[in-house]
Amino acid sequence: MTDDQEDAQLVRDDLESAIGHYMAAVASRLLDEGLPVAAISAYGAYDDESQDDFGADVEGSVEFTGGFCRAAFGGGRDAGLLWCGVSGWCFFRIPEGSGQSLHESARWMGGGLTPEPGRVAAFFSEARLDPDFVGSEDRPFYRTSHTEPEELLERLEVFDTYEGAKRFRDHERRFASRRADAYGKRVLSALAAGEQEVVEVAFRSGELHALRTLLEYAEGAAPQGEARELARRLASDLSLRTRHGRKDVDEHCAAFVYANEQR
Repeated sequence: MTDDQEDAQLVRDDLESAIGHYMAAVASRLLDEGLPVAAISAYGAYDDESQDDFGADVEGSVEFTGGFCRAAFGGGRDAGLLWCGVSGWCFFRIPEGSGQSLHESARWMGGGLTPEPGRVAAFFSEARLDPDFVGSEDRPFYRTSHTEPEELLERLEVFDTYEGAKRFRDHERRFASRRADAYGKRVLSALAAGEQEVVEVAFRSGELHALRTLLEYAEGAAPQGEARELARRLASDLSLRTRHGRKDVDEHCAAFVYANEQR
């Protein structure tokens, strides 16, 4: 690899990281609003000519759970937020089987190439209220594709530690940590809520086993913190209550006790 090729690859890597941190900052704001953010993505190959089909180069996305998208935007829909390094943010909603491309369904936010995360979150709130008419179908252009990658990188680097966020070199680890924190707080809030009635729910044995297995997976997948500890305790509570049913609800409630201790 020549020196020029090495330099170009460094720029691609730096752009991908910076875009990822921007996506993580936006995702963090959406998590704070209680939304089920599932993943982020980043693509930093500013010189990839295959992107010319879309009039773009680098990009990133914030993705939500499928259940949320179906409930919020109709059954069988792929929906989310895309950031394009030429045109900024758009909301997309692709009906299953429609044959539409993402860009054909896009409603563009406008407001510049790198608006701050709060403005993106507000745009998504508007999309949830009126997905057919949010933003504009007219695509803005703030930058020419494949040009001045260093200038774009400089604009994006502010989001590495946006609003005092802990600095992570890896944007994916930053997102995973932030998501685990958000979900840990949501679970704590649910467990520690006042005036809780005991609800009887019937499970098939396989369904209960599947739920415990998913909690074990969450315990292993979550970074160190409340989400991991709550998943462990909930799985244990379910296993122990299985033996005697309703009468054990007050004896095997480690997750409930832990949540109230954290208040």
